[in-house]
Amino acid sequence: MKIDNYRTIAIIGDRNRGKTNLMFNLINNYKGNREIVFYGYPKELEYKQIYSLEELAQTTDSIIVMDELQNHIKFYRKATNDAFLELLAVLAHNNNTLIFSTPMSQFITKALDVFIDAIIYVNISDMASLKNGSKAKRLLQQNSFTCINRWGVNLPIGKYLLLSDYEKGVYDFSFQNVGKDWRKENNNVKKKEAKELSKRIEMPEKC
Repeated sequence: MKIDNYRTIAIIGDRNRGKTNLMFNLINNYKGNREIVFYGYPKELEYKQIYSLEELAQTTDSIIVMDELQNHIKFYRKATNDAFLELLAVLAHNNNTLIFSTPMSQFITKALDVFIDAIIYVNISDMASLKNGSKAKRLLQQNSFTCINRWGVNLPIGKYLLLSDYEKGVYDFSFQNVGKDWRKENNNVKKKEAKELSKRIEMPEKC
């Protein structure tokens, strides 16, 4: 996958179907020149890690990774949601690509849909779990692959479906030795900082 072609990539699908391992597979195989930056990840990594809104807004020319988006953004809070959308515009302006994962398209609002130009699916056992009218559901309805049926997306762990204007197809990904890093006992994130996006709505001053 040519990550540099996109501004926002969403990885969606059932829980425990390899979304985080897929995300790391994409990052570990990235051949471009931009820096890899993880936001609020609950474990130390070899990549750069940031935890604050200010750091995120000032990041440039990077691939930004947010695993389990719903853990960072409380979309039911309108002010927080609006601030995040403004931040997405800033990230795109600063030549960044955002890759995020989430188990359900319900966490993706219509406004956020506009920013997404590639969706990666792992197994989806219930098509009804996808929000009606969402880009995630429309793309499945508009494309024909043997893994897509009326009930969902039938993919074994280790395979994903990519749908975008640039690339389409079913691809393999390898296990990246990523465990259940979001379990409470593994969570060594600076909690006060990691929750900043969901609690604060102030945006940095623009130049």
